[in-house]
Amino acid sequence: MIDLNDPIWSAIRSAGGCVDQQLRRLLAGEGDFRENMDELAENLAHQLSWYDATAYVLPHLARLCETLKAEDKLYLVAQIGPAVAAESQVSLSPDTQAYQEFHEGLAPLAQVARELLEHHTDQIKALPKDLPLFFSNSALALLWDQKHAYYLYLFAPWDEFPALCPECDWYEECMDFSLEEEPEFVTPGELDEEGVWLQKLLIELGDQILLPRLPYLYGTCTCPECGASGPLWEWIDRAFEED
Repeated sequence: MIDLNDPIWSAIRSAGGCVDQQLRRLLAGEGDFRENMDELAENLAHQLSWYDATAYVLPHLARLCETLKAEDKLYLVAQIGPAVAAESQVSLSPDTQAYQEFHEGLAPLAQVARELLEHHTDQIKALPKDLPLFFSNSALALLWDQKHAYYLYLFAPWDEFPALCPECDWYEECMDFSLEEEPEFVTPGELDEEGVWLQKLLIELGDQILLPRLPYLYGTCTCPECGASGPLWEWIDRAFEED
């Protein structure tokens, strides 16, 4: 964990503002916790971009969680998820300080998410508006595949997804996922361990938006031009990389 007086805070990048000053307010309990957390989270994940300040902030947030009541931990985890998921777009090198800081904070925050899911499901369901679903996606980023979580943030409300065939480069920019009818190029598949975990969580939370799309997200995409087929997640990944 990097001390907040270290000169590095003036050099690391964020969307705007001084993340060290925002952290100081959070750690000192100054002002409204949720407003401060919103401000910090927006500074770290504006437009779902990666900012290296995230790596240095995470250990401090993990330490902060040790002092928070459950409802504030829930809010913190929900808000920090997009910043964590955005790391999947840069793949920090293990020999960098940013990588070390990121994972120093990631592991205890993942444990916080596990404990909240195990003991505070009712409070998760009681979060306002779309925060229960937002929390589930943040938990996915912390506990499972950051890239999958990133795409779920990026393409919400999940009525359209892109796909790119690895064989002939057939590209569908806006594949219909509204479920008004069966997705044209995708067949549902058996959920893997991650998918089963997410399905159980969404059922527990009473979600009716993402839940019916899961069998397709973890299903198979078939190219209408060359007949090649493969996991939809991989075809989404390829489409996004080529975009």
